Amino acid sequence: MKMDFELSTQRLILRPFKTVDLLDHLTAVQESTEQLSPWLEWCTPHYDQHDAHEWIASSRLSWQTDMSYELAIFDRFDDTFVGSVSISALIPMCNSANLGYWVRTSYHRQGIASEACLALAQFAFMTLGLTRLEIIVHPDNYPSKKTAIACNAQFECEARNRIFTHGKTQNGLVYSLIPEDLFPR
Repeated sequence: MKMDFELSTQRLILRPFKTVDLLDHLTAVQESTEQLSPWLEWCTPHYDQHDAHEWIASSRLSWQTDMSYELAIFDRFDDTFVGSVSISALIPMCNSANLGYWVRTSYHRQGIASEACLALAQFAFMTLGLTRLEIIVHPDNYPSKKTAIACNAQFECEARNRIFTHGKTQNGLVYSLIPEDLFPR
């Protein structure tokens, strides 16, 4: 996929990460460590410029090789880095993938994650031709559950040992999106 890709919504611009995003990404992660670290193993107080550089390089390579699609989220009006949304764990045999997201703390409770997820889900269904997206949520991550529901994702089950983080397995709530959830017939 080309690196000059961009999605726009009413309030957001989503595009592949660039090297120039390093300090903005790092600042957002550091601002949000307390809220994100229970759910995102990589988000620690020790996350630094080297980690951010490695993440951006890996993200760009994954995008170029169609392994996954991580997009940086920016406020459309002032170009503030807001967070990230991604399509990962693509399974060609099932024509499906996972949809993930995080938003910096100062942008919580504004519908940013759901707006970005819906834009990326449309891309997944219309451009990539996927027929299923899964959102896997830790049972105690209430904001993420609210985001999944706001995207019209359907709760399917609590899957045993679905999440592996911080060196241990945990159950995960499985929500799914299919094209009909976004484009009713």
